[in-house]
Amino acid sequence: MRGIMAPKDMMTNTHAKSILNSMNSLRKSNTLCDVTLRVEVEQKDFPAHRIVLAACSDYFCAMFTSELSEKGKPYVDIQGLTASTMEILLDFVYTETVHVTVENVQELLPAACLLQLKGVKQACCEFLESQLDPSNCLGIRDFAETHNCVDLMQAAEVFSQKHFPEVVQHEEFILLSQGEVEKLIKCDEIQVPTYFRNDQKKFRNGENSELKPDLCLMYVRMPLLTPRYITDGHLCSFTSCTQNWSP
Repeated sequence: MRGIMAPKDMMTNTHAKSILNSMNSLRKSNTLCDVTLRVEVEQKDFPAHRIVLAACSDYFCAMFTSELSEKGKPYVDIQGLTASTMEILLDFVYTETVHVTVENVQELLPAACLLQLKGVKQACCEFLESQLDPSNCLGIRDFAETHNCVDLMQAAEVFSQKHFPEVVQHEEFILLSQGEVEKLIKCDEIQVPTYFRNDQKKFRNGENSELKPDLCLMYVRMPLLTPRYITDGHLCSFTSCTQNWSP
């Protein structure tokens, strides 16, 4: 060949995918598997390869490379997971694809946190964010906080603030404790008067006897309200908070 041709590192886009496919086929045929994950709840076994699990999960990497008792055992007991969830997680490990649904996400996300499968956790968070609705945003926020999903928690908080007039109409809001309501309406983005318009009806109906509207009213920015709003019946029923205020 004529001319000077410099050496060049060449890459193929299919190599990694091809390896994953081959390893998954080996797993399904129980070929070269050197560990079995046993789901204790249903006593179901899942053959796997230590090196694949360790490469994908810090949880398994620590288990198989430290002096933990599971290091040399042919079986590893997995507690707190169902067989269906374990199968979804293993499919992700070997295929990089995870099937997330409304029915499985509440079990899948905690399992991903337990086994430190960051990709599954991220997929679950993105799925839940796409499902945010005035009827579920408060529950998703709490769920995200429990599992340290910071981005999802912030997204749910922003959503609840933006859609607050609709949020107060749903059961999740009605079931909030006094402290949770106060924490929510402290936010500058919340239209607090909307809360009191809706909550007066709720208090009259006795839907949440624990909530104390007078205490919640402490967080209303009075200078931002018109005198008419305060005197037309929306707030004047909360006498303990309005008796010293004059328009």
